[in-house]
Amino acid sequence: MVLEDIPTLQGAHKHPVSLFFIAFIVTSACMIVAFQTFPDNTSVLTLAFVAVAFMPIMHALFIQEEQKEVDEDDMPFAFIATHFEVIHIYGWIFVGLIATYAFWYAVLPATSEGCSGISCVLPSKDTLFREQNKVYTGITGKAAGQLTANAVGSTECFDEKTKSFEGCFQLIFNNNMWVMVLAIIFSFVWGAGALFLLGWNASVIGLFIGSEILSKSLEAGVIRAIGYLPHGLPEIMAYFVASIAGGMISATISKRKFAHHELRIVAIDSVLLLLLATITLVIGAFIETATIFNYWEAALGGIVAFMALYTVLYVPSVRYRVNRLREA
Repeated sequence: MVLEDIPTLQGAHKHPVSLFFIAFIVTSACMIVAFQTFPDNTSVLTLAFVAVAFMPIMHALFIQEEQKEVDEDDMPFAFIATHFEVIHIYGWIFVGLIATYAFWYAVLPATSEGCSGISCVLPSKDTLFREQNKVYTGITGKAAGQLTANAVGSTECFDEKTKSFEGCFQLIFNNNMWVMVLAIIFSFVWGAGALFLLGWNASVIGLFIGSEILSKSLEAGVIRAIGYLPHGLPEIMAYFVASIAGGMISATISKRKFAHHELRIVAIDSVLLLLLATITLVIGAFIETATIFNYWEAALGGIVAFMALYTVLYVPSVRYRVNRLREA
């Protein structure tokens, strides 16, 4: 398959930012192929094709990470730094998917009725975002600008009579925790399978940003995207970290032959990664809840806690690598 040969591990190592543009090309191609083959299932099938296209590079990356864990004799405390390259690659693919879906939502016609020529090759918004629109309606309680249902969390987070900080936090955390569990399962069963789940989240975010661009302006869409960062970054980071843990376990099991203490090393590192992902998810849910309740100082405190956590886990690796260079 040609799409599988576009992203390469060597290219990702040298120019990770290129994955942003590769994600745009691959997703757009998958969108057209899905629409031309199974038009009624374009929304979900596009994500499946994207996950398949990126699976070879992610599987090779997970194998490389697992082997690096085993070969490292003196693992630094800053273990997240060891996996930073995977997070970096995941991040550029994810951002590329968001930008792709936001772009196509803004430029595609609402329906395919009356199309002609090359315009009939492309799906309409109704087709490409069929499943995502259901999520949009569930989150906002709106469809096509009309109130259709109560938004998710309206009782716990927005209703003046029933809302509470604890209830809202619990709702957000539980929802995000379920997504993280699915990311672990997908990565464990299918190696790079979490790409499908992350792609789904990227497509929903892209719909929100694209709708803002379409109804208002490009600047409004950019502002909307920036508005997701305070709580969205910790949540997505948690999914990335959890996916790495699941992917490493999958890569280890697929080898069938293990080096001395290999299973113990991978198991310990996976547990630490899952613990980190859970803590990160708690911070993200706290920031989002504090923002909803306009507790801006508390939200800022959560952002600082998130930054401090990953700084502590990453910066010590600088000292570790400098010492290794001195001993070489």
